[in-house]
Amino acid sequence: MKYAAIVMVLVVLVCAGVGVYAWTNTKAQITITMTAEAASSRESDFAALQRAMDNDALIGTPFADELPGTSADYSFFTYTFRIKNKGLIDFEMVEIQPVPANGDVLSYATLDPSRANAGLTVRAGKESDAWCVILTSAQNQESHLVTRTFRVTYYVWGKPHTVTVTYR
Repeated sequence: MKYAAIVMVLVVLVCAGVGVYAWTNTKAQITITMTAEAASSRESDFAALQRAMDNDALIGTPFADELPGTSADYSFFTYTFRIKNKGLIDFEMVEIQPVPANGDVLSYATLDPSRANAGLTVRAGKESDAWCVILTSAQNQESHLVTRTFRVTYYVWGKPHTVTVTYR
């Protein structure tokens, strides 16, 4: 009987240890890279965004009421987020929200309406990439000087977790 009690205590301690490990590793590790392109090199994307803004049908987040001017007045900043999940539980419904900077007009994750609410899941022990594209005024921003803050939200066991990351 004494040995059974010792074994049961050890089983409880191991289970508690696994639970604590799983819960403490629910913080995502995130690295960001960025590429900048003149909007004039993506004329069709710019025109689609301009139409969407005019029709109040933007799949994304507008930071301004309209998109005036031509593509020569804007730049696309594409941020790639490498999200690592070192824990034992999946990160579900990952969402990236940029904090707008001076000159930002809009942000989006995809131009494909069928993928708009797809919800990225980062499997336990794996890593995945997510994207956020920001259309900004070309005269206000230089790609090598931009510091941006993003809020990355994901769910673990139905509970939201938010990590604030900065690109410099």
